[in-house]
Order: sequence, then structure tokens, then C-alpha cells
Amino acid sequence: MIGLGELVNSEGEFGVDDYRACLAAKHANLERAIQEEWERPAPDQISLTALKRRRLKVKDEIVRLRTGKAIGRRLAAPA
Repeated sequence: MIGLGELVNSEGEFGVDDYRACLAAKHANLERAIQEEWERPAPDQISLTALKRRRLKVKDEIVRLRTGKAIGRRLAAPA
């Protein structure tokens, strides 16, 4: 997974493209976790629901960035 340290520039900021790449990696990791849970003999439905909700939030953020609603905003790294 991409770490925040790899995305932050010398001014402590990162761009929308870097943020989008980080979100895509996070989405892929959640997808794998969901698949692994499904492959268990007795998948935990509560865990699956939580993972799916997290995946949906990430997907919504990716779509929000694609539609341009974040254009003009600077994304600062968390302190």
C-alpha cells in the first residue's frame, strides 16, 4: 500500500493525482480483504458489512475527485 510519506512533497502537501492513487490503493486493499473474508468457511457478516461500507466511502471519494468537485482545493497532509 502507498504510504503518505511517499506522496508528500517538500512543503508537506500532496496533489489530487497522488491522493487519487492512494485512494485507489486503499480501495484495492479493501477489495482483497472482502474477498478473503468471503473465502473463509464461515464469513463474518458484520466484518463484511463494515469492509463494504469502508470500500464504498473510498469509492465515493474517488468519484468526487473525478467529477471535479475537488478542483481548486489544496489537499494538505494530516498533521
